[in-house]
Amino acid sequence: MRRLSYSSTQLKDLTNIEKRKMKNNRAQVTIFIILGLILVVVIVLLFLLIKRPDISLADTENPQAYIESCVNEAVEEAVEILLENGGDLEPKGSIMYDGQELTYLCYNKNYYKPCINQRPMLIEHIENEITSYIQPRVSNCFQTLKSELESRYDIETGNMQLETKLQKGKVVVNIKKDFKMTRGDDVRSFTNFKANLISGIYGLAKIAMEISNQEAHYCNFDILGFMIIYPKYDIQKFKTGDSDTIYTLKDLITNQEFKFAIRSCALPAGF
Repeated sequence: MRRLSYSSTQLKDLTNIEKRKMKNNRAQVTIFIILGLILVVVIVLLFLLIKRPDISLADTENPQAYIESCVNEAVEEAVEILLENGGDLEPKGSIMYDGQELTYLCYNKNYYKPCINQRPMLIEHIENEITSYIQPRVSNCFQTLKSELESRYDIETGNMQLETKLQKGKVVVNIKKDFKMTRGDDVRSFTNFKANLISGIYGLAKIAMEISNQEAHYCNFDILGFMIIYPKYDIQKFKTGDSDTIYTLKDLITNQEFKFAIRSCALPAGF
């Protein structure tokens, strides 16, 4: 077997090549580690940004912020139910359609005659329904807040008065309740609490009232003409085989939908 021999210069070159290879390998490993760390940081940031914030017990040091978060969750639940049912928590005078019980906002059981508006004050009705739904939940919010603070403060509370108002683009809840926190010389008193939930239910309810009024007068509502004037809304109506009309109103900005039923100028079967 022939034995290879290298000059000192060749050996030095070979050594330098090996060193460069090792250096390149270490550099590649370092790059992979850095990329891995960057990926982990990005995932953590995305999780924090996307994850919906929960009510933190640390927020109990700020009663207004705590109550607002807690109340908004209850209002959101109420609004979702009301939009699906036609404005009622528990529909009365309703029709089952596509697995949903929808309230008649305008109704006449007789044939040929225009409907009678069942909810002429729909906005006020929805406000009362929201108040009814959230009242016990808001009381629970205050009770939870009190329980969390009692280990650090002496807590005094009074009776609660609650009012819900639908406004353009939002639902506002005003709460009057004395809430006093005392720890030594540190005394903090609160009386007025307020919660605001972004929602399109006010605008949807106004359209529903307009539809009911026109159906009561003309047995019809021009959805195309309305959508030309108000392009932020999509309105669909479906005639059932029983002379009922199902309206679906959609706010294209919030993606909220409001569904309800109308029975106006009904025709007997076969017409």
